[in-house]
Amino acid sequence: MSVDCCTEPMAGPVADARVLRHAWTALGPLVRGDWPVLYSLEPGQREQTLTVLDGVLAGLYLAVDADGRLRWLGKAHRDGGVGARLRNHFRHPERARVFAGVFALEADPFSPPKAIEAAEGRAADLIGLRGRMGPRTWPVVTQDQWLALVTSQAAARVVPPRVTREGTGERPGTPA
Repeated sequence: MSVDCCTEPMAGPVADARVLRHAWTALGPLVRGDWPVLYSLEPGQREQTLTVLDGVLAGLYLAVDADGRLRWLGKAHRDGGVGARLRNHFRHPERARVFAGVFALEADPFSPPKAIEAAEGRAADLIGLRGRMGPRTWPVVTQDQWLALVTSQAAARVVPPRVTREGTGERPGTPA
């Protein structure tokens, strides 16, 4: 790969509480975990951050530069999750140079891939990124399509039983 293979990602808005709220809202009921915190992608802390983000299998991520400006809004829904996506970005020298931090918004790992894709497009629209960050593109979805996708049920999940008043793990109404 050539050192000048790609242009530097254009800077977007500062990733402030408004931007994070829009990204959080775009995941809707798929969101998991706590409010996103800034993880450092500085060279001395990059590997530690990527190791932590390997555990975020699905969701959105917002890479920022040293001034806190948004440089990339992306999605992860694959083996390795957000950590693997960022490692792919770091193969591009200009991204490795400008990405100084990342906010990761975790989604239910059983979410349908199309729902995560719709959430990425919805976040781009809510934040107002289309046309502002150069040739970057995001999935185009209407509000109705987004709502249908993020509220659809994924495959049946194994969930722990609710605890009854007696403190047992049985489901109410199940025969003993």
